[in-house]
Amino acid sequence: MPQPVREKPLHASGVTMVRSELTCVLVSLCFWGCASGGEREPLEHIVRLTEERRAGSGESKRLASWESTATQGSDALRAVRGRDDREGHLPNRSDRAEQSVALPQANPPTVAPPANPSLGAPPEGKTQLLTKPLGGVLARINGEPILEEEVRSLAHWMLEDYVQRVRPASLNDEAERRALEVEVSRRLGEVLEQIIDRELLYQEAEKRVPPRGMELVRKAAQQEIDKQLLRRRQQMGLRSEDELREYLAQHRISLEALRRQVERSLIADEYLRALVRPKFEQIDRRQLWDYYQRHQQKFERPERVEWQYIFISAREGARHLRPGEPADPNKARAQAEFVYALARQTKTAEEFARLAEQYSDGPSRTGEGVGQDLKTIRPAELAGVVWNTPPGQVGPLIAAPDGRGYHIFRVNKHEPARVIPFEEACLEIRRRLQNEIFLAERARILRELRSKAHIEYPGRPKPER
Repeated sequence: MPQPVREKPLHASGVTMVRSELTCVLVSLCFWGCASGGEREPLEHIVRLTEERRAGSGESKRLASWESTATQGSDALRAVRGRDDREGHLPNRSDRAEQSVALPQANPPTVAPPANPSLGAPPEGKTQLLTKPLGGVLARINGEPILEEEVRSLAHWMLEDYVQRVRPASLNDEAERRALEVEVSRRLGEVLEQIIDRELLYQEAEKRVPPRGMELVRKAAQQEIDKQLLRRRQQMGLRSEDELREYLAQHRISLEALRRQVERSLIADEYLRALVRPKFEQIDRRQLWDYYQRHQQKFERPERVEWQYIFISAREGARHLRPGEPADPNKARAQAEFVYALARQTKTAEEFARLAEQYSDGPSRTGEGVGQDLKTIRPAELAGVVWNTPPGQVGPLIAAPDGRGYHIFRVNKHEPARVIPFEEACLEIRRRLQNEIFLAERARILRELRSKAHIEYPGRPKPER
């Protein structure tokens, strides 16, 4: 075992944990967080573990810190627990919903799926296949109802994407149509169970946190929701709250219901984090070393390149052509040679990125190359030449074999295969262990809450969990 070295303490705000699937869906639904590559502030913290409130132990200690931080008002809740995944090391998408600003399409089809098969057969037509009246109570958790509308609104985009992949011919086949209804009902049932988990945690927080603290937390949450919705509204070109309401209404969602869902989910999620966070302090260096020894393959890094890419199109619509101007191979070649000459003068990745932003017709305006090894570099015709170009150099100007345009690229790094040393891997290992602890503790806490709760499913028996 290596000699101990002093590690910097891991502040609670930097802890990487797995957000519940429900919270991820809510985050995506309400335009929370950041667009691809963007940033959002960390939530510091409805549930900060403070030194001043360390009296007591176990549950009482954690609840004391919850109360202490809640009474600090809106400063205690600056943003949704934001970039827990900003440094990576979260489970893959099979374990969590993607946390991004997943705005709906501008003109989506109307899809509002039924909550369960007992609602009857859906009307004809693909865009109406899942349309049903709203308003039913699907479950009660200790008397608190969960409405069909809430389940549908959370599941809307997940199911919309699923339904739009269905072949139109299958709507005329009774067996395939029934299979579709069963799958939709199954997915809606999963969303319902996620909402129940959220509600159990929220109700537990309401019981444990003083009313004044909850009032301040709700107020702070709504202030943050206002800020984020304003930002997204501006990005969408929506000039007023009325336009936002109209936009949401097109997707069968009310702004009030959205606010309620997000508020309750934030509080539930952060309460859960408060209960789990002390477990992370128990991870010691020997556990880190044992994990490193058992999972050597996870710290193997293959040979890889980092490169940037500019594409000059020879087709109509290229950036060097005026709107409506027909394609001209000679103009495309001249433009490619001009940009290539500029690219060869670049000294840094930043300079090349500015060229890409100004001239490239490729998919990435930042010029980031696709793929990092011979098998994954795209376009495939560039793989060999990119791989063999020394770092810091711009490769040759290459004409696409199908005549569609010209490739210009710069290689920034070429790293040999290696195994990450233990000292370098410590932070990643700690995050992995924290994720494992969080998932296990979340499952345990929810099992306990469900065992004590009175959960009703009107019209159907309680499922086995």
